[in-house]
Amino acid sequence: MADEYRTERVQRTMVINEFAREREPYRRHVPPHAYEARPATAHPSAADVASVLGLPAESLTPELLAALGPLLAEFERLRADAEHWHRRETWMEHQADRHSVVPALNRRAFVREVEAFLGGGDSHGVLATLQVAGVEALRQLHGLAAGEGALRHIAAHVLGAVRGSDLVACVGGSDFAILLPGSEEPQARDKLSEIVARIKTPPFTWLGQPIPLTPAFGLYRLVRGEGAEQALAAADRNRRGL
Repeated sequence: MADEYRTERVQRTMVINEFAREREPYRRHVPPHAYEARPATAHPSAADVASVLGLPAESLTPELLAALGPLLAEFERLRADAEHWHRRETWMEHQADRHSVVPALNRRAFVREVEAFLGGGDSHGVLATLQVAGVEALRQLHGLAAGEGALRHIAAHVLGAVRGSDLVACVGGSDFAILLPGSEEPQARDKLSEIVARIKTPPFTWLGQPIPLTPAFGLYRLVRGEGAEQALAAADRNRRGL
């Protein structure tokens, strides 16, 4: 159910990677079929020309068929091009909203969605920020792949614990943000505490070595009409105890 929290745990690295693929199976860095040659357009038959013009096939003379055939072939080519660019535009719009590593929104898309939520009729809910220390040190010590693996570890546990109606974003570095519509602060605090425990136990491992990650979260009860950046900053201040 969309309004119920998930309870299954995501533990092993392979499971985490599979979870990310299932969550966003079409994540890729080039559009689908970007380098495939387009099929050649077949020359229209007399039946094709007749169906377009609404005439019986026997009424078409060879001269008329010869004149209209190239026009219909060009029309079909333009139609195929329009479909191709529509698919590419849809793919690019989707990519523009997603984080480049984890199956979550990026900061721009998250702020836009929170703004829309706050401007709606029912803006009751909680915004949470989750900062995980140790990812940057891991990246510096073991390289980019290790840092990305840690981000996937974090994202899998966050996504595996929230509802389908909640929004999750990686807003920069190892900072995550979660929109919990309709939640009260005690309920949200319990859920974030659970996420923190999941991230820490079992620990993330890289090349067989356990890597300590230290999550910390802040909560902010949303107020209708305020700005998304204001709410995000308030949740982060609460995380830092300010």
